[in-house]
Amino acid sequence: MRTRGRRWAWVVVAALIVCAAPAAAQVKGAAAIRADDMKVHMQFLGSTDFRGRNMPSAELEIAARYIAVTAQRIGLKPLMPNSSYFQEVPLEVTRVSETVSHITVTSADGSTTTLHTPNAFAVRGRTAVPGSGSGGLVFLGIGANAPALGWDDFAGLDLKGRVVVILDAQLPATHPLRQAENRLALSNRAILARAKGAVAILTVIAPQRETMLAKNNLQFLNVDRGRVLDIETGVPAPPAAPVPGAAEAKPSQAPVLLNGVLIPPGVTPANSALLAIDLRHDAAATLLGISRAELDQMFERLAAGQRVPSREVAGRTIGVDVRMDTRKGTSRNVVAWIEGSDPVLKGEYIVLGSHHDGIGYREDAVFPGADDNISGAVAMFSIGRALLVERPKRSVIFVWHTGEEKGLLGAYYFVQHNPVPVEKISANLNMDMLSRNDPASIYLIGSNKVSMELDQALHAVNDRFTKLKLDYTYQEPSHPDRFFFRSDQYPYIRYGIPGVWFFCGTTSDYHQPTDTEDRVDYAKMERVTKLVYFATLEVGNKPALLKLDVDPRITTRGPHNMQINWQARRPPTAP
Repeated sequence: MRTRGRRWAWVVVAALIVCAAPAAAQVKGAAAIRADDMKVHMQFLGSTDFRGRNMPSAELEIAARYIAVTAQRIGLKPLMPNSSYFQEVPLEVTRVSETVSHITVTSADGSTTTLHTPNAFAVRGRTAVPGSGSGGLVFLGIGANAPALGWDDFAGLDLKGRVVVILDAQLPATHPLRQAENRLALSNRAILARAKGAVAILTVIAPQRETMLAKNNLQFLNVDRGRVLDIETGVPAPPAAPVPGAAEAKPSQAPVLLNGVLIPPGVTPANSALLAIDLRHDAAATLLGISRAELDQMFERLAAGQRVPSREVAGRTIGVDVRMDTRKGTSRNVVAWIEGSDPVLKGEYIVLGSHHDGIGYREDAVFPGADDNISGAVAMFSIGRALLVERPKRSVIFVWHTGEEKGLLGAYYFVQHNPVPVEKISANLNMDMLSRNDPASIYLIGSNKVSMELDQALHAVNDRFTKLKLDYTYQEPSHPDRFFFRSDQYPYIRYGIPGVWFFCGTTSDYHQPTDTEDRVDYAKMERVTKLVYFATLEVGNKPALLKLDVDPRITTRGPHNMQINWQARRPPTAP
């Protein structure tokens, strides 16, 4: 009996040694994730010398080259054809034509004033399409649509075929319209104006920006814009012109979701493009037929929380004509991989993702985008080093996506032009903004939308190793800030691939020139990076691909899942 007892004791000890070996290797791998290493790369890629890494730009392509060289030096392998680290993303590159684009103001007496870009106006937003429109003028004040709060700038005004002017004014921080639950009342104003039939929306820039431009004798910046060719984002392109004889869309009898915004009953969801323009203050006064002093008073009233009445501006017709200079170009996803350790499971994959582009620069400032998102790009270097110490059974693909700030374009392109079968991808772990706010907490977005097994895996490794607070505040597609739709895990989720965004939350520096490297919390960044590393091993070593166990409509991975409407879903509540 004593001999048998000794034998069993040795069996138990041997089993413990076998189990302890992988755990020890995981810890050894995690030791390769060091804040000091990340800081070196952060200081370089987060420098203002990269001018915010606009897509497309030479600075972004230099950053992509640096990432590829670093991946190679670490020991990550190229995955694309011809042993390349680059996935070429074809672009149509456009720039607003300064010689042709213009706005005309025609008064009741027939006199005409012409405004030109970039001195008087600029095309607003990340993308721009050519177009023209003309019509009567409607002034919408700040453009708030909040009848329940006693503030509705749209009430009683017919916008069909009209040009709309709104003020980019900031209400007091304590004003009800600034609260999270009411934000859509302002953020949906362009979509609602389009739905009500407006042909153009002209936004009078904030006084602070106007003062800066005037003080420095600057014009609006006219930058290159990139549209990725050969991808499907699920957002239909607007028709160039109405189809003759086509029946008009009828007003809805119930609320309708349009790009995530609830369009009220009785409003026609228009399909045409809405020209979106930024206006200087002199140009705005000319359009509205008022003095600069009167315009200043409007901004002052709104800054004090007082409403500026909206109205139809009689006797004026506004014509907007935007034309683009166009050329072909490319941007690049950077793609590398580590082959899995299992001879069978290495044919399945985990995709680690981040984006290396930023929002660029404006007339007076660069947006370095250190947290957003050099933090995620640099974290992937450290995870690569760690995984070379302890490889999971599955292969791991690293993708530094381009064009996230332009609409997740690089992620859509990678998913739709994947060098490996998408049905073999177990999960996407997306790192976008890791280095700010609460040092002991990280937000998870998407982890329980396709696979509860993914969410459970994150909790399992966090409980064992990193012990962060896993916060689900921004998880739901219905959240007013719509973060679920705003980073690169979303195209993977739309393909039925379980995905999660590790997100530290926004700060006052979000998309501002002050998002600089010196504000990074490297201790937090190291801790979150280790969580993603442990999660990669956990998912990579599972006996099977993550189960698709949340939505009965998602049974297999692939493009057929693009048809699912995530805007209207109410997924399970996270733990």
